[in-house]
Amino acid sequence: MRFSTPAHAWDWWRSLGAPRFVAAPMVDQSELAFRSLCRELGVGLCYTPMMHARLMTEVRTYQKLHFDAGSAEVDRPLFGQLAGHDPQVVLAAARLIEHDVDAVDLNFGCPQAIARKGRYGAFLLEEPGVPVSLVETLARELSVPVTAKLRILPDDARLERTVELCQQMQEAGAALLCLHGRTRMQNKQLSGTSNWDAIKQLVEAVDIPVIANGGIGSYEDAEACLAHTGAAAVMSSEGLLENPALFCRNRDPQTGAYIDQDALAQRYLKICEEQPPSKGLAMSRGHVFKLVHGGLRQQPQLRDEILSTQSTAELHTVCSRLAEVGWTQPRFHTDDFDPAHSWYFRHRQASLQPPASASFEPSPRPHATDADAAPTRDEAAAAALEKRDRKRADSRRKRGRRDASRQQKQAVANANDA
Repeated sequence: MRFSTPAHAWDWWRSLGAPRFVAAPMVDQSELAFRSLCRELGVGLCYTPMMHARLMTEVRTYQKLHFDAGSAEVDRPLFGQLAGHDPQVVLAAARLIEHDVDAVDLNFGCPQAIARKGRYGAFLLEEPGVPVSLVETLARELSVPVTAKLRILPDDARLERTVELCQQMQEAGAALLCLHGRTRMQNKQLSGTSNWDAIKQLVEAVDIPVIANGGIGSYEDAEACLAHTGAAAVMSSEGLLENPALFCRNRDPQTGAYIDQDALAQRYLKICEEQPPSKGLAMSRGHVFKLVHGGLRQQPQLRDEILSTQSTAELHTVCSRLAEVGWTQPRFHTDDFDPAHSWYFRHRQASLQPPASASFEPSPRPHATDADAAPTRDEAAAAALEKRDRKRADSRRKRGRRDASRQQKQAVANANDA
């Protein structure tokens, strides 16, 4: 769908409720259960996990595993994100989801090496004709709006090429843009500080809604980013993974009660019982590890038990035991906030300086503690061996259960034959 004027794009945005707080697309992490939790706690718009367009069209089981849109009553507004470089392939994938989402989003932000190999994500920004062609094709052919999520182009200190590309995508039919205020090189340990000035510059240069992304670890960050950039909304990814109550200041929207990490884990697992993640416990465990990261570091035996869990109920049990034992929590949005016990804040080192153009002060990013320092070679080797041993032990347990089950079935069959 292509809007005839930017004003119509804004009308569409307002028809979605003009959401201010957005949950980012995250591979294997922004699944339906997690989206539902975020929506309960202040998020107004969610993205699906990124989906590979070619695999969506070629592998029958891929769509079932990766596209899990809920009903319109519980999982809207929802943007479905696709990655790819061939307009016809991406269009074919988009047609598989267009009737279950409010927009189809194009991924021009993934900085991982696999995106270079697959020719998608942030690496397409260096082929500006490709993103524009993708937007133009989908905007012309689909029945829902087309949006794009991107990063700052490399070696573009004055933002001229980034802004020009975004203006071209707007002209090609994009209804909305989401800009992550980092380049693809600013990734993982080298992420640095998000450049909100760049986002502000884009907001002023285009006429369609812009979502700001990057550096959002607290409600205060979100409000500061909105005020600084003038964006229509603000998006969080990693910060939201650890604290899905980020956008409600960790206060229950219904009761006003404080929601700590133990409560978040239990709420998430309760939702999983009704909306099982498409990839099963692998997804659930991943969320639990982030939600109660500090507790599992303080109680490593429970971390190992979580690795061995075989059901959501077992995950519930281990999380309940952690809550009973007690642990030093980060206590987000309180006077007792302690970033040393946070999964998200632990790797935001103060030594990583913001870009020269940045003129804002984000939430403090502490120096890494000794416990977070890079392990020695011997420590890394020991950890790898320990992980291998745990996997082998887990495989032996599973094999033993399968053998016992087969033996039981055979015994029953023999008894029936007799």
